[in-house]
Amino acid sequence: MNQPQKITIGTYTCWLLPDGEFDYPGETVLPEQSAPPPQISVPYTSLLVDTGSLRILIDTGAGSLGPRTGKLMDSLTTAGVAPDDIHTVVVSHAHPDHIARLPRFPGAAVVMTRREFEFWRSPETTAKLTAGKLYGLGTLEHLMEACVRENLYPVQERLRLLDEPTELAAGVLVFGAHGHTPGHAAVLISSGRQQLLYAGDAVIHSKQFEHPDWTSAFDLDRNETVTTRRKLLDRVVADHCLLAAFHLPGGVGVAEPFHSEFHWSPATPEAV
Repeated sequence: MNQPQKITIGTYTCWLLPDGEFDYPGETVLPEQSAPPPQISVPYTSLLVDTGSLRILIDTGAGSLGPRTGKLMDSLTTAGVAPDDIHTVVVSHAHPDHIARLPRFPGAAVVMTRREFEFWRSPETTAKLTAGKLYGLGTLEHLMEACVRENLYPVQERLRLLDEPTELAAGVLVFGAHGHTPGHAAVLISSGRQQLLYAGDAVIHSKQFEHPDWTSAFDLDRNETVTTRRKLLDRVVADHCLLAAFHLPGGVGVAEPFHSEFHWSPATPEAV
């Protein structure tokens, strides 16, 4: 997906906003038992929700993380939206590919869970990142620490920290979906009889539908990640929701029961 795509959920209009893609070593995305390829190209896609009176952007992309990232601002322009048009930014979690453009929305409130903010702000986490020992990923963790310091710290005065599931607007619910990070959040958009669940990084690869127990090097609590993933996918199936996630191909699709697991089918939204 190279261009923004539009989805209608009841009376709400949503846009899938490509931010580019990044090449990861295969073993950091999929476990060894999956025999991953040496390299996996992972897409980045933010979500914009327009309720008619409120424009909510979920995750702000990777900025200059790689040579093919940092396209969010162009995607917004193509969708006819300026940074000053955004009222609220929701941070699903504080990994670098989700917060790199936070300061580019100076008029927006920034919403995240208190648990997530306090984790990344804690001296213990900072010390582990500086030593490259939070994930065991070495110098990559220096990038994580710098990105939090350069993008999250400057917006602290605009932060709205959530302690429980919270509606930001009628039918736009932010709730905890922990595991990938301690305070990772998901967002459920409901209008009329239609629903869209944005799962953030609770699912990061399409093979995790048929193998929900497959985790990545970036899942801090792997057991909780799997538990959360199964709960979200069960909910999507039971409620017939569309499912969006930051790293899934095409950005949005449908999860269906498949034997005792799930099957993922990308949807085809309207191109802008």
